[in-house]
Amino acid sequence: MKQWELRGITVTADRQADGPVDAMDPLRILVNQLPALFWTTDPDLVLTSSLGAELDRLGLGPNQLVGARLAELFEMPEDAELIDAHREALAGGSVRFQARWGGRAIRARVAPLRDSGGQVIGTICVALEDEVDTPVTARSPRRAVAGAAR
Repeated sequence: MKQWELRGITVTADRQADGPVDAMDPLRILVNQLPALFWTTDPDLVLTSSLGAELDRLGLGPNQLVGARLAELFEMPEDAELIDAHREALAGGSVRFQARWGGRAIRARVAPLRDSGGQVIGTICVALEDEVDTPVTARSPRRAVAGAAR
């Protein structure tokens, strides 16, 4: 099996996390091309980032969902597992879950997002398309987002 190495990517410790990101920032380029969905939330479960190449397949662009509440995007009763997983991450847990987003089954893992002092400041989640499409409990996001994915 071929192993891949990532070379030449340096992120300096003095970079401002909320400052402007150079259009050619190697880390940003990688995240945007990652064949997955990647998002972060604040403690109120409001999206603070949404990245990854799978967004394009949903008809969405990078960070297009920033400012949306997870509970607004996933408001059906069957979406409770996804919301509960994020709440558990806010409490310090790392949780795997399955969901359906834009008609696609995904497998995801959400964990606490911590500041440099170790305090939980939100959640961080990565999701991959589940090509096996096993039964899932969480279904699709609110129709507005599903419509944007068309």
